[in-house]
Amino acid sequence: MVAFPSHARTFAALPEHLDRTAVGQACVHASVSPADAERSFLAVMAWGYGRVGYGPFRVRRVLDAAPDAGARLQAAAGSAAEGRPVEAYAGLGDHDAARLPYLGPAFGNKFLYFCSPAGARPALILDRLVARWLWENVGLAFNEARWSVSTYSRYLETMVGWVGELVLAADELEVCIFSAQARLGDAQWAFSSRSTVKLQRPAPG
Repeated sequence: MVAFPSHARTFAALPEHLDRTAVGQACVHASVSPADAERSFLAVMAWGYGRVGYGPFRVRRVLDAAPDAGARLQAAAGSAAEGRPVEAYAGLGDHDAARLPYLGPAFGNKFLYFCSPAGARPALILDRLVARWLWENVGLAFNEARWSVSTYSRYLETMVGWVGELVLAADELEVCIFSAQARLGDAQWAFSSRSTVKLQRPAPG
């Protein structure tokens, strides 16, 4: 990626088409070191923003705004990897304040989701489409645009409670909810944030 020359190897190591499996593999070592956490974060953001043109600018701004960005991401990734999603979330923000300036909760919890171990209680993604579906269909209000540990905790408890009665995992339920809302056409980046994303690499030369 042109916006991240120091991470040329990071992007070169990613497959041309990013899906959830590929991004999850890129986040396996997110809790090992600040550098690993930053590399993992970039993989998640590449998947999350997809073809949205302002994605690289926003991600660069997050990483440049805090000298300890990698360490903060590593700490949050460690909590997520240990099955402590609420603590992981709190490590990135609360009370409408981000620990990393310019990082919004919807993209922050994307990173935490991919740092969660398979089979454990994951840090589920809560974004605009998921929140809208929950409000319009079951009357549950979750402000996805504001950093709030209490809101996120309540969201996780709701989703985990539902999957106890369903034959699917909590993250599968989240994808079903997102997809149902996206099919209504209410998605600025529905394709890029949930489907396979083609990595935009700089032209040779």
